[in-house]
Amino acid sequence: MSYIDGEPRGQTSLLPASLDDFVPSDHPVRVIDAFVCSLDLAELGFSGTVDEVMGRPRYRPQALLKLYIYGYLNQVRSSRKLERECQRNVEVMWLLEKLAPDFKTIADFRRDNGAGLKQVCRAFVLFCNEARLLGQEVAVDGSKFRAAASKDQVVTRSQLEKRRAAVDRQVEQYLQELEAADSRQEHTVKREHVEAALEQLTEERAALDLDDQAMRAEGKSQHCRTEPEARLMRSGRNGSVLGYNIQSVVETAHKLIVHHEVTQSGGDNRLLYPMAREAKAVLGQDRLTVLADAGYSSGEHLQRCDDDGITALVPPNRAVNNTASGGHYQRAVFVYEPSKDAYRCPAGEWLRHKTFSSKNQVHLYTTDACASCHLRSNCTSADRRWVSRHFHEAAFERSAERLRQDRGAMIRRKASVEAPFGTIKRQMGDGRFLCRGLSSVKAEMALSVLAYNLKRLMNVVGIRALLDQLA
Repeated sequence: MSYIDGEPRGQTSLLPASLDDFVPSDHPVRVIDAFVCSLDLAELGFSGTVDEVMGRPRYRPQALLKLYIYGYLNQVRSSRKLERECQRNVEVMWLLEKLAPDFKTIADFRRDNGAGLKQVCRAFVLFCNEARLLGQEVAVDGSKFRAAASKDQVVTRSQLEKRRAAVDRQVEQYLQELEAADSRQEHTVKREHVEAALEQLTEERAALDLDDQAMRAEGKSQHCRTEPEARLMRSGRNGSVLGYNIQSVVETAHKLIVHHEVTQSGGDNRLLYPMAREAKAVLGQDRLTVLADAGYSSGEHLQRCDDDGITALVPPNRAVNNTASGGHYQRAVFVYEPSKDAYRCPAGEWLRHKTFSSKNQVHLYTTDACASCHLRSNCTSADRRWVSRHFHEAAFERSAERLRQDRGAMIRRKASVEAPFGTIKRQMGDGRFLCRGLSSVKAEMALSVLAYNLKRLMNVVGIRALLDQLA
């Protein structure tokens, strides 16, 4: 049986005459090179864009940006691993023209240019928009990404109080043991061991006090000791996650991310309008349609979207106005009459505006006729029936009507916005950041989104066509 054998290591061979011969004309690294060369990094806010007369020459920021984009495209995010790629990877040698910066230089570039990296991500979206690759419908969603810090480093307000009480009890117990031993002049208790334990407890008590001060200063109910800006958040399948809530707006035609934000918000219901507004500004359009799930249901934000020319389709996420037994009339049977600002009940009586709740953002309607109503047992078990109407009820109704007319909206939303998150998390190693702190996390996320958009556009348009457009 014969085998395929390699060439002897000592045999002389003729390699290609130049590095350019190693890289095919339709290779993705050529797209990275063409895109970065088309940017004005000084205008985008990068440091080191001006040549210094004095001192040791520095690496051009264009070279380091190309290296990072290549790394995030190929799931190589560590600065030490990128340093090794510069020394052994022919594609990287071609891209950087054989430059081989050390890991510290590479890491410092990402740390110092977070704002610039976000602008590069935005510049690519603007390029796609100018190429008429983006439509007027987008989908917004959020996903929890894990921080570099461990969840074990988080202390909550309730945990803090319990631990401080436990430490105080232990300290009191040790002091009582010492006092009892001294009064009886016994030597069964080793004073040096007790004093060491007391010192350790005192240090722990001081650390807990610092945690308490940090929580009070931030107005938060939790604190992460090794990454204070990370938050403990609920995450469906994982229970809870220490990390950040990443928001993305994805264009539904080609599944490109047109805008993203790294937030510390545990929920999505206050983020619909800010994300839609920024996407509308990036696309430069007068009208925009936004699809979102029920987690974004907010009457105030739906109204603000309507006022700003943004058509939002969001399923309602609201409590049912009924008793737990379900034996009373649903709120839907009460018909609202805008001209009267009143609800007509099944018995034909008018429930008029009585009061409002600023906390819950609702108007409350009722009538005195409930006392003598023959349908009262079917309506309420209280002395009268109350019906609530949200301050922005009309906005909820408009959104619900749009969903009734467009049955496929939520299917398009899911098909558009879920896949990018899955792809980015896979590229990042199950969605965990390498860097600590909000500014560094934003830089990482910008690179991840840029890498996703580049790869997506190369698949949609083709590398040769994309190179022609970048030329």
